[in-house]
Amino acid sequence: MKNYVFIFCLLVTCFSCSNDDEETPLDPLTGVWNLITVSCECDIPVFEKGTHVWDFDLAANQIIVLNTIDENLQILDSGTYPFSRSGNTITIESVTYDFYFDNGTLFLGNNPEADGPLLHFERD
Repeated sequence: MKNYVFIFCLLVTCFSCSNDDEETPLDPLTGVWNLITVSCECDIPVFEKGTHVWDFDLAANQIIVLNTIDENLQILDSGTYPFSRSGNTITIESVTYDFYFDNGTLFLGNNPEADGPLLHFERD
């Protein structure tokens, strides 16, 4: 009988412990971002939230782009684009961007120091 009690206590102890209290933080790149500005050698346009939306799906390695208006500086047309990621760089349509976050804002840059575009995104 003592063996059954010991086994019962051991099983209860093993199955009652879990990691449910610890949530794995999502990658900050995941999710929907609104293109706000594109800095480059041209006049800096300012877009309203919702006019150029990029949805980063890291599980599928794709970005879904939705442009509600057509503008010259939207970077990508509406559609789904595969991407690859390595560290703090992301390659979309054979263009490599460095990315970083500053105060909850996402920045993607393709040689902005040499007048390449610097894209500024915000969440809703």
